[in-house]
Amino acid sequence: MIAVVAAISLLFFYPGLLLKHSKGPKVTAFVIDSASSMMKEERNRLNLFTEITHGQAVSNVLRKYGQPDKLHFYDVDNMRGSVDSERYLNALTTIRSDLRKRKGGRVVVNISLGSHLPKPRETKLVTEILGLGAIVVAAAGNDGINESTYPAVIDGVICVGASANGIRRDYSNYGSVDIFADGSYRTAQTVTLPSDIGMESHSRTVELNGTSFAAPRVSGVIVKMLRLDPSLEKQQILEILQETSDDVLGFEQGSVNRLNALAAISGKYSFLRKTRQAFFILLQAVCILIFVCAGFLLVVPVPGFLFRVIMPGRWMASKVRKIDNIMSRDTKRPRDIRYIINCLFPGYWRLFERANGALLEIGEPAVPALIRAYPYKSCNEFGDFATCVYDLIGRIGGREAEEFLRAEQERQNDNGQRVD
Repeated sequence: MIAVVAAISLLFFYPGLLLKHSKGPKVTAFVIDSASSMMKEERNRLNLFTEITHGQAVSNVLRKYGQPDKLHFYDVDNMRGSVDSERYLNALTTIRSDLRKRKGGRVVVNISLGSHLPKPRETKLVTEILGLGAIVVAAAGNDGINESTYPAVIDGVICVGASANGIRRDYSNYGSVDIFADGSYRTAQTVTLPSDIGMESHSRTVELNGTSFAAPRVSGVIVKMLRLDPSLEKQQILEILQETSDDVLGFEQGSVNRLNALAAISGKYSFLRKTRQAFFILLQAVCILIFVCAGFLLVVPVPGFLFRVIMPGRWMASKVRKIDNIMSRDTKRPRDIRYIINCLFPGYWRLFERANGALLEIGEPAVPALIRAYPYKSCNEFGDFATCVYDLIGRIGGREAEEFLRAEQERQNDNGQRVD
């Protein structure tokens, strides 16, 4: 059972893991990023956990979403852990040289760093890389302003902002954005160490947010698209991403939808998308049916109804036995009288006669309950309940019964006059 649930989860939430791609041109990803730790303030004195770097997190996201044939990482930090401009430009130069030598294959370059100041050499190198057929994806920046950073704003670069649940994240820049994506990154780490009580586990969860992690999601989807169809050009890819995206409030550009984008170019993913949609439609229908049935059970005593329909003889016998049990007691509680009144089913003559006789035997104490039942339950599926109750009140008699009958007669006469 667990294996089946796991397979269904993979099918609907990570369909790419179940598909094999035909061999074709290799797709290579380049990540230009920082290799310095992001956890300096969170280090504990024993240094239990593995350091997490910005570049490591970005590379992990790209691998998960794209599964490139090769991924090359370029560290651009200086000795102080900050981005070194010269190392960054050297990384771009190396990628340009690699593209000039490369024979076949497709290349995606992810840059999750940036600056608000343009650098002529950066613009020149990025433009040349684009001209050599690579697709460059860059983060818009995390200032929350209507202006994105370089190299994301360079012509031809796919600029990625961050969104969640159809809304732009407050920190995300949004000027010149081509597409949005989820900007969250979450990972858990666990280590087991000896202690005074034996082996003890220590764990932590790291949660990061930024357009830095939105960009590799888009890069990963592009890598997957190129693995499916290596002939796609950058403009085609961008149009597919935008046309299949989910809406982002207030923006013409949407948030990347991985399955929709892949389904647009692959019959296998199209089938998976339709299967997934059918699954969720079926799930919704089942949930609605469950709620309707639950509501029906609250309104209609279904078990009693089925018992009465399937085994009417036994159902009637059980009712009669309970009435006999009530009548054998010296004291009749109000709820006992109500139960007997509810057994006045003209269609079940034996039960009706027993309930009718029991109420006559109880006499005047039953009259108040009969009067209350009279206007609120005028009939049932077996006959005119109100008439039965009315006649029964008259047969029992007494002062309260006489007052009720007189008032009811006056009401009926008044209704008759108004009708005339």
